[in-house]
Amino acid sequence: MNDRLPEADTLLHGLLRNALIGVYVIQHQRFVYVNRRLADVFGYTQEELCADLDPQTLVASAGGPRARHQLDRRTVWEAGEDFHDFQGIRKNGSRLDVEVFGVSTSYAGAPAIIGMLLDVSERSAAERAVADQLRFIGQLVDTIPSPVFYKDEDGRYLGCNAAFEEFIGVERAKLVGRSVYDLSPKDLADRYFAADQALFERPGKQTYEAAVASADGTRRDVVFYKATFNKADGTLGGLVGVILDISERKRMEQAVWREANYDALTGLPNRRLFRDRLSEELKRAQRSASRLALLFIDLDRFKEVNDTLGHDVGDQLLVQAARRICMSVRASDTVSRQGGDEFIVILPQVVEAGAAGQVAADIIQGLAAPFDLDGHLAYVSASIGIAFYPDDGSEMETLVSYADQAMYAAKALGRNGFCHFTQSMQTHAMERLEIGTDLRQAVIADEFLLHYQPIVDLASNRVVKAEALLRWNHPRRGLVQPAEFISIAEEIGVIGDIGNWVFHEAIAAATRWQSLQSEMPRAGQAPIQISVNISPQQFIAGKCGDWSECLRRHGLPPHLLAVEITEGLLLDERQAVVDTLLAFRNAGVQVSIDDFGTGYSAMSYLKKFDIDYLKIDRSFVHGLTHEPSDLAIAEAVIVMAHKLGIKVIAEGVETDSQRELLRQAGCDYAQGHLFSDPLPAHEFGAYLSQGAA
Repeated sequence: MNDRLPEADTLLHGLLRNALIGVYVIQHQRFVYVNRRLADVFGYTQEELCADLDPQTLVASAGGPRARHQLDRRTVWEAGEDFHDFQGIRKNGSRLDVEVFGVSTSYAGAPAIIGMLLDVSERSAAERAVADQLRFIGQLVDTIPSPVFYKDEDGRYLGCNAAFEEFIGVERAKLVGRSVYDLSPKDLADRYFAADQALFERPGKQTYEAAVASADGTRRDVVFYKATFNKADGTLGGLVGVILDISERKRMEQAVWREANYDALTGLPNRRLFRDRLSEELKRAQRSASRLALLFIDLDRFKEVNDTLGHDVGDQLLVQAARRICMSVRASDTVSRQGGDEFIVILPQVVEAGAAGQVAADIIQGLAAPFDLDGHLAYVSASIGIAFYPDDGSEMETLVSYADQAMYAAKALGRNGFCHFTQSMQTHAMERLEIGTDLRQAVIADEFLLHYQPIVDLASNRVVKAEALLRWNHPRRGLVQPAEFISIAEEIGVIGDIGNWVFHEAIAAATRWQSLQSEMPRAGQAPIQISVNISPQQFIAGKCGDWSECLRRHGLPPHLLAVEITEGLLLDERQAVVDTLLAFRNAGVQVSIDDFGTGYSAMSYLKKFDIDYLKIDRSFVHGLTHEPSDLAIAEAVIVMAHKLGIKVIAEGVETDSQRELLRQAGCDYAQGHLFSDPLPAHEFGAYLSQGAA
């Protein structure tokens, strides 16, 4: 051992001369030895430090008591060794961070401390910078409104931000070290775990949609954005994730989708969703070689309810009708509202035609009961058309068109029933389409003409009026009667142009006949009045506004014009109807109610609008001589009208017996084949010039 003492001395001297570590010996609260490194660290010389300098001089005031306490403990042998750090003060007043390791010993027979001191200012600065940076990052992450979380390489939570705590309702302290299975329902935890493992197997970024369940069980739709991070040695450290709550966006998307695919009023699939479902059902029927039926439903007399009770009440009716239709079909069937009062039902897997007919009958029966609409009882029925795949067609548009045609056939048969599609319906529809095309051309090519039927005063047996009757001189079909094309003209929107042409043509003819009658041999013959029929559609649209001005331009007295309207218009309280009626009245134009008794008359409206004439429908006139009830109705209408100051015209008079019965009943005027068929304008002028009666 003794032979190694010189070597140990050499090592000790090397330690004392170490350029990195300061070495000191303290005894009696003074340095008795410091090496050069320690002196350089504090900016003193070795001599200055060992010249009775209190070691406390080198300690910042905040750390002084602690440093003194440690020195005292080792000096009195309370502690054999100690390691601590403190902030030191250099000779120039600057500060540094140091670490000290001291050991109690004895020197020259008295207690002492020998220790080593290391300047760790740079490391401490770096650690503080890192701590500041981590603190900044922590605060920054906590201010992020989106939930953020961190997991280790095993998928256990390392931490999260405040938004994540609030989002899932779990405190941060209870989160650390736990797995997704500790926090989430198993179905969601399985999804998260699988996604984490996939990301760990292929480090990088990951995005996917899922749901998140909060502590109260509420689930929200979210998007996960995840990315892996590495440890200092480059190995996988775990992942960091951000959650984006898309619940509101999902709700908005669902609302937009529902608005785009469902009827806002009834909640039924709309036309768009109907087409999607029908397309899928047709594919399914094709694959399974099965039959499919379409039921096209139109509510009968819905317009009357809508017009008389108001659109809000009409909407209530549609909602209740939709509910009743749905109750009449299977859960696997689709009921769609096409618009207005039209519905379509898809019946998949229809084995036989009779099954579709039974569903149609059930719907009709379900709609038969009265509807309670805010205290108003209303009755509607349904006309239903039925078309089949593949019997009637295989294309969507074709089937819908065929079901629509069958529905119109059901209406034509008296409503409140159903019809199966037949090819004759398609032929009829094609004819209507062709007529519509020809009508548009007819308006441009001026293919219309007027015939005039005399109206006779039964008391004097003289012609005092004439009704202008429209005819269409078709280039291929010849003379076409109004019954064959007026409804089509209304459908395609040209009735207004045709009606205006009729009016202007009739006014021009009346003006000519006024001049002719003034030159007639029989003096005192009053000019005849011309009556013109107005389509309800044209009347409601208010497209008669310039007629009064036209009368003034022609110089024709307004009382020589009468307009004939249907009695249904009297029940229509829309402002355009009321305004047009009053405008005719104020202009001096007389108003006649055509086909009186065939609709739903409201007697109070006759007086309200100061009606001038009622025309008894030909169906009552035809039965005057052999149906006592028809005669009774005619007599009642005449008496009622006269009580209201209204004159009566009988239509369709064909026999002398009919004329005599009407004259005895007090009827004022009559028209029909007994007096004259409708005549072209030039023949009617000659008829007048002959003074015919």
